[in-house]
Amino acid sequence: MNESKVPFQFAHLIGIGGSGMSGLARFLCGMGVHVTGSDHVDSDCLEDLRGLGIQVFLGHSEKSLNFEDGWVIRSAAIPDNNPEIQKAKQRGLPCYLYAEAVGKLSEGLRTLAVAGTHGKTSTTALCVSALRAAGLDPSYLIGGQVPGFGGNGRAGSSDLFVVEACEFNRSFHALKPTHAAILNLDPDHFDCYPERRDLEIAFAGYAQSLPPGGRLFVHDDLSSRVLSGIPSGVEIFRVGSGLFADLRAVQVEEEMGCYSFTPMHHNEKYPRVQLQLPGYFQVLNALFALGLAMAAGADPEKAALGLSSFAGVDRRFQIHTGPQGGQLVDDYAHHPAEILAVLRTARRTFPGRKLIVGFQAHQYSRTRHLLDEFAKALSLADLSVIAEIYPAREDPNLDHGVDGRSLAEAVREAGGKAEYGGSPLDLADRLLPHLEKDNAIPLILGAGELDGLVKELVRRI
Repeated sequence: MNESKVPFQFAHLIGIGGSGMSGLARFLCGMGVHVTGSDHVDSDCLEDLRGLGIQVFLGHSEKSLNFEDGWVIRSAAIPDNNPEIQKAKQRGLPCYLYAEAVGKLSEGLRTLAVAGTHGKTSTTALCVSALRAAGLDPSYLIGGQVPGFGGNGRAGSSDLFVVEACEFNRSFHALKPTHAAILNLDPDHFDCYPERRDLEIAFAGYAQSLPPGGRLFVHDDLSSRVLSGIPSGVEIFRVGSGLFADLRAVQVEEEMGCYSFTPMHHNEKYPRVQLQLPGYFQVLNALFALGLAMAAGADPEKAALGLSSFAGVDRRFQIHTGPQGGQLVDDYAHHPAEILAVLRTARRTFPGRKLIVGFQAHQYSRTRHLLDEFAKALSLADLSVIAEIYPAREDPNLDHGVDGRSLAEAVREAGGKAEYGGSPLDLADRLLPHLEKDNAIPLILGAGELDGLVKELVRRI
């Protein structure tokens, strides 16, 4: 990316260790910006950022803000009364939420935006891999660490920008995509969208931001209400497995949970794709990624090679092997639909093995609204050990009407086996006896505080 496009020389990122914010830090460094940041707790991610020359402060203090002209960017979790925000306002510095900053940075770029309740991170990374294999060098922001890319954000040399378009708090309305995708739509963020209609209106607003000549890739069962008001001149492509999908997979074959397929656009077949990523849902993600890459001008044959070579994202059906040869699956799944997909994939990847799940739900409101769906999904495991709920933005001291114990009880009422496990770190001692006795595969699922649990279990298997 041309550094002349950067409207500032200094940036301070509050909450820099978050999945989006850390990628943005990498992106800004690549644009020649002097980046500093702060976060409340140290992590491997912060250590990686220090390796790039970024000064990271632990804790929040007005002393962390040490420039007079630049941008201050904060994650959605940072409140208005943060001392660094207050200092920035005193100095008259522009303060942006992460989504606002990304929207402004994308102006003038050919932006490929990936929205949907599930699959955004994998699809964004697959699209980047397809573009790079086709000889293009996009900038990107990905909501997970991609080992093959060396991180989750980068400033490329072209005018292409690939980014996740998150629906939380209507963040994706800040983007002005050139081409866009809507992978799926499920109720999830109940603090933002109490009713499904609210969610559909938000996604419709995102789709309406496309310019004439833009392409919108949507799942073939997406509600027509989301597509109302699409600007004239925007071309809609339906992606899926049905005969009437514009872009679909044919000649699909599966081996141990991984799929190969031939992409077809109407009657035209593209080069065959052999995915390294387990799960049929990755076939659809790859189709969306291919569609976006071709919309940006990528050669289909080279792009297909990029899909086939992609090795995955951290915490997306990531398989770890311990020192004694034991295996563990680590996955970000924190919605019932995602848990179902992971469990079905695990059954195919590890045939005949018992599946023992360690799960931490994310947010009380999500758990309460989707309690029955969570219970049905988790009942497919041979045993689920449920940690206490991760509160995220919610107050853990209030009575939310649901907790880890009630979720475990709901799983049992749905016909599954479940027990309450306490804190995430307590789960290791509860899971290990079942693994040793039953030759089972542990699956650690959730979007909360699970890194320590994964590391401890891998060390002991």
